Amino acid sequence: MALILALEDARNPGDGELERDLADRDRGVRRRAALAAGRIGDSSLVPALLPLLADGEPEVRQMAAFGLGLIGDPRAKEALVAALKDPETAVRARAAEAVGRIGDATAAPALAAAVVEAVPKGAAVLAIRGDDPGRANDPWLALRLGLFALVRLKNVPAAESALLADGKSRFDWWAATWTAMRLEAPPLRPVLVAAASSSDPLSRALAARGLGALKEPAGLDVIAPLLRDRDEQVVVNALRAVGTIGDARGVAMIAPSLRSSNLTFVWEALKALAQLPPDRTLRGAVVNLVGHEQPWIRAAALPVLARLDREEFALVLSGLDPDPVWWVRGALATALGVAGDDVSLGILYGMLRDPDARVIPAVLEALRKARGPDSLDTLRRMLEHPDFAVRAAAAEGIVELKATGQSDVLASAYERSLRDADLDARLALVAALAVQKDARALDTLRAAAASDPSRVVRERAGAALRGSGREGPWAGREPVRRPPLDYREAMAVYDPRPDVKLYTPRAILHTRYGRIEIHLDVVETPLTTANFIDLARRGFYDGLGFHRVVPGFVIQGGDPRGDGNGGPGYPIRCEVGERPYGRGAVGMALSGKDTGGSQFFITQSPQPHLDGGYTLFGWVAEGMEVVDRIRPGDLIERVEIWTGP
Repeated sequence: MALILALEDARNPGDGELERDLADRDRGVRRRAALAAGRIGDSSLVPALLPLLADGEPEVRQMAAFGLGLIGDPRAKEALVAALKDPETAVRARAAEAVGRIGDATAAPALAAAVVEAVPKGAAVLAIRGDDPGRANDPWLALRLGLFALVRLKNVPAAESALLADGKSRFDWWAATWTAMRLEAPPLRPVLVAAASSSDPLSRALAARGLGALKEPAGLDVIAPLLRDRDEQVVVNALRAVGTIGDARGVAMIAPSLRSSNLTFVWEALKALAQLPPDRTLRGAVVNLVGHEQPWIRAAALPVLARLDREEFALVLSGLDPDPVWWVRGALATALGVAGDDVSLGILYGMLRDPDARVIPAVLEALRKARGPDSLDTLRRMLEHPDFAVRAAAAEGIVELKATGQSDVLASAYERSLRDADLDARLALVAALAVQKDARALDTLRAAAASDPSRVVRERAGAALRGSGREGPWAGREPVRRPPLDYREAMAVYDPRPDVKLYTPRAILHTRYGRIEIHLDVVETPLTTANFIDLARRGFYDGLGFHRVVPGFVIQGGDPRGDGNGGPGYPIRCEVGERPYGRGAVGMALSGKDTGGSQFFITQSPQPHLDGGYTLFGWVAEGMEVVDRIRPGDLIERVEIWTGP
């Protein structure tokens, strides 16, 4: 077991060690080796994993399917499709999930047939309530993961055959509504329309979101009653849907929410109006909100005013001092980019000198959108900025412009970024160099693949070289330091003692609204949990804000910069597992595989698209009502760690 952990930590299958562990006589070793194989993600392990789909132990078969899905190698498709008929529900479920991850749409008919087979016979409409995706004996696991896999395969006819019978929805269930919502396909509209009148608020919220994604003006008639729903998240999703559809009729539907006593509705209404045709009759209400006491309301009002009346926008700006909150100034940059006139561009260029570097990425994005290729010189110049996030934004802007001939300046920026503790700039520069494809770019990518201090950057550079058809020296794998322990010694700390109660370590987040108690998973995510506990005990999180808040989706914190680009100064590897992202799941935020650090998020509703992609290292045991009250800028006052008596 200790060797398996070492191999997983190094992202290295070793010289046959892991293959031998996959064939070990101990079922616990085989299961853990299968998980490690998936986390490592090396396709050379597929031949050793495939026989485990016929293992005598269901838990081993289940984990083998999960690991094959994480690897995503097409060679496993046929064996996984066959496993859809396994006698064990959990094995069928993980096989379906893995087929979806591999992404071969030809498997969709078999997957849809498995879904239909799992539907109990005799029910005109299958209504499911209170299902718990995290329960080991969850009776709906195979059905749920089968539906989610159809989303990954993007095969609408197969999804239609699974979700509809005689043109009507087979289900009254949030998981079916989520599937139809994610596929964004008109043939699945009956599922969304039926869900809009469900007694389940999550289904109604997802129905509104799905109807918005279809962008059909006729959907407004179904969404209109949801704007008056008794559930806050249904109203929030309905407001967003009206904005997404973009039809002029939506303005009158949205406008009453600007006067709501619920500031979340005001916020969402402003964001929706920023997508709708401008209506100057709303100018007075929007101007008043530009001066609102809450910065998140001010930030949402600025882009709306810029769309309503450019002259009024310039007049209001002339009477305002620079906002004291940096991210409101960032929202102003976005609004100026939308306006795009000479006055707005002049202000934007002045904002490149903002004393807070966190504003500048938004300015660069606004200039790129407003000026297109004419912004290239500014982006090139910002590659020399001392702040790593500014350099990352400049590199990303060059990629968006599809600008070639930039290898010299990008290579120089990469060399300067080698001094950064954070990886964002180097990762962005590697992506930008991959687009260039000339000799200087390829040489820099070879150097990065061979000798960058971070394995993550080395892997990205190696992948860019392979994508260009060029190989180079790639030092992506870390050497394995074999621990001087056998598995009995390595696992002895987990052996229960009769005189000591078993416990789950807990983190208690203190906020202005109360406490959020999180139970941490030390078994499946020991590295992530240990890192979180260590940072919390050092006071790292105390006083940091929740920099990302999307009501009904997530709250995210743990960034010392407060702009989504900060961390502890080092990355940790991912420890993805089978636990699903339901309401109250605590996950590690990433900018790519193995780039976690200190930023974490808490989900406010099920988010199946995150499953198996982000480390889920805890869940909220108490305080979800506090999570639901968090708004942008609210603080983590302190984090208390409890590890037992």
